[in-house]
Amino acid sequence: MSEFYKKVVVIGAGTMGSGIAAHLANSKVHTILLDLPSEGEDKNKISNNAIVNIKKSDPPLLIERNCLNHIQAGNLEDDFHHIGDADWIIEAVVERIDIKHQLYKKIQETRSSHSIISSNTSTIPLSILTQEMSAEMKNDFCITHFFNPVRFMRLLEIVETKDLDQKKILKLRSFCEHQLGKGIVNCKDTPGFIGNRVGVYAMQVAMYEALERKLPVEIADALFGRPMGIPKTGVFGLYDLIGIDLMKDVLKSFEKELKPDDPFMQVVKAHPIVEKLLKNGFTGNKGKGGFYENKTIDGNEFTKALNYESFTYYDFEKVDLELAHRVEKEGIKALLDDKSEYGQYAFSVLAKIVNYCAYLIPEVTEKLIDIDDALRMGFNWYKGPFELLQDYGLKRFIDKANLETNVSDFLTKILDSQDNPYGSKDSSYFHFSKKSSIINRGVNIYRLGDIQKFSKPLIQNQAASAWMIEDKSFNQNIMCVEFHTKANALNSLAMEILYEAVELTDKHKADGLVVYNEAMNFSAGADLNTLIGLADDENWQGIDLYLSSFQNACSLMKYAPFPTVSAISGLAIGGGFEVACQSDRMVAHMNSTVGLVETGVGLVPGGGGCKELLWRWVQDAKFHDNHDNAAIEVFNIIGYGKIATSPILALPLKLIMEEDVVVENRDQLLFKSFELINSLKFSYQIPKRPSFLLSGLSVKEQMHEILKDLESQHIISGYDVDIGLHLADVLSGGANSGPTSLSEQDLYDLERQSLIKLIQSHKTRDRIHAMLSTGRRIKN
Repeated sequence: MSEFYKKVVVIGAGTMGSGIAAHLANSKVHTILLDLPSEGEDKNKISNNAIVNIKKSDPPLLIERNCLNHIQAGNLEDDFHHIGDADWIIEAVVERIDIKHQLYKKIQETRSSHSIISSNTSTIPLSILTQEMSAEMKNDFCITHFFNPVRFMRLLEIVETKDLDQKKILKLRSFCEHQLGKGIVNCKDTPGFIGNRVGVYAMQVAMYEALERKLPVEIADALFGRPMGIPKTGVFGLYDLIGIDLMKDVLKSFEKELKPDDPFMQVVKAHPIVEKLLKNGFTGNKGKGGFYENKTIDGNEFTKALNYESFTYYDFEKVDLELAHRVEKEGIKALLDDKSEYGQYAFSVLAKIVNYCAYLIPEVTEKLIDIDDALRMGFNWYKGPFELLQDYGLKRFIDKANLETNVSDFLTKILDSQDNPYGSKDSSYFHFSKKSSIINRGVNIYRLGDIQKFSKPLIQNQAASAWMIEDKSFNQNIMCVEFHTKANALNSLAMEILYEAVELTDKHKADGLVVYNEAMNFSAGADLNTLIGLADDENWQGIDLYLSSFQNACSLMKYAPFPTVSAISGLAIGGGFEVACQSDRMVAHMNSTVGLVETGVGLVPGGGGCKELLWRWVQDAKFHDNHDNAAIEVFNIIGYGKIATSPILALPLKLIMEEDVVVENRDQLLFKSFELINSLKFSYQIPKRPSFLLSGLSVKEQMHEILKDLESQHIISGYDVDIGLHLADVLSGGANSGPTSLSEQDLYDLERQSLIKLIQSHKTRDRIHAMLSTGRRIKN
């Protein structure tokens, strides 16, 4: 039970209301979900249907199914009395002010004086919401704007009245930050607040610029995507995802609320091509298509792009821009200084976004970090507009932008004062810790991105970096390794940095090492491009060297003379999980997804995943005397490619261990990692090396029987059996005819040998090529 709130009522069981209720249930808060009464026997039909949808949601809104027990369905006629003893009442009904005002009058008559009330509105100003409220209720009312999907989107925008009860709002903030894991941005009462105001403007600018320059939609999305630190959906993909019709409604709201001279007004109207799509019934992914058309033929999914001049769809290859590869190596300057039409598009878009953000200071906020945070946490940008500006260089930007457009006076003022956007401790635009040059974001919140603004990496290459951080909270020095490839796929360069960082940690007598990054995913696995490139050249020795270096880096980290921690969030699967599980501890965000998924692309784990998961299972008291039975458990987990979408679900699979640390707020990962190293370092002992007693052929035959049974039930295909037999060879201990003691290195060797044998098959290579080109698995 939450220490903050015992009972919360959510009014409105639509997408947002049910998402908020589900996330409250994740914190084990008794949540009442109310909506209009229905005709017939089930008056709670709307709320009950919402709960069914929560149960079926994908990605899952619940960290585990049992959380559903904390949600109680009700209706506004029979169950409104629950308002009377609720600690927090959240209104998430339709965006009609007349309906909201009527509801607030009823709440005012029923609620307890100890409660706080909030609206989840994204469009209606606080001043209008509170127009008809009593002074007492105004003092207990605010806007809490969650983003969808509520569990996964970190941003929570809070808008307050000037008279809001400070004890209540501090309690609410603390609950949302520590229990719900939200990153809170304080917003002024302005249209769209911060996230939507800037995020939607950025989308409109990116769209208008692309269409005016006649860029193909897939090219524009490839540019206004990862090269600019933005999710790969880009602008046109995001339009389809949100819904083209919904986007038009959002724009209408801005057009109504914004001042005539606001720069947003230049792109606020739906583009004529958008109007034409809507006229022809194209609303995006939820309908028959939009800027992209997705079709399934004979079980295979195909995506076509819109030719917006002929209004026909065409096939296109996965976009692989040479310019994007240069950005990975050289940074944002490679994109923005590129003289091609692609570079010109990117600079024009970013210049308008940065200028608009500067225009909004101080209307929406006095702090630039609020704008960056809103885009990072609400729209999943890897870096906010001002962070990108700092990477590029303020003077460089102004000199270039002045040739093409007007530059905001605000930016010129910063340049004249010799104060860059994330300047020094004396900057008037930020709050900094007095003890260090880390931006003070609150108690127990560290960000590597903030540290990087004031320091340089100890070592780095295009795949990874390592930073020596002076942690004054615990009076220690910590090496922090950051992967920064696409999806943080682990190539040989990334593993070189990890290996060298372990050696340097020892050399510098640092207190420990943390593997951590602030991208969407810790790591989506080993780099398939590396593997398939070597395989297509039939360079089996090269694959063996790559796998050996991967294993050596993980082994060096595991047996280092200091504690090591992997701080994970998002995907930590395949090779990413192999790195994480071979550190001493994991600090896992509640939204972490973990597992060994290699069988899906025709491989077995080759970086120590089989060995490490088996070691975890044989240490279970139930398997001390029977390592073969532990091997069968692991065979089923890896063979099925089982993943856990939260640390809670990972525990019974031993993908997360009891001694690992789970955090609700992603911004606490780094602090908790430092704290964990501090607790381990004083009595730290290097782990003992494992040994396994496995029966070889006899247990492999048991695993073969499992595969044959699955094949007879048509659950797996013939080649899946071949993959399973290679996995069985690893986990049974190889070709031994009886119980044999195997070392950790023996298991490492078996993993490498089995992976190399599998990748020599054209069926495995076909699976890998399909995954890389379409992002989907194939059965062959």
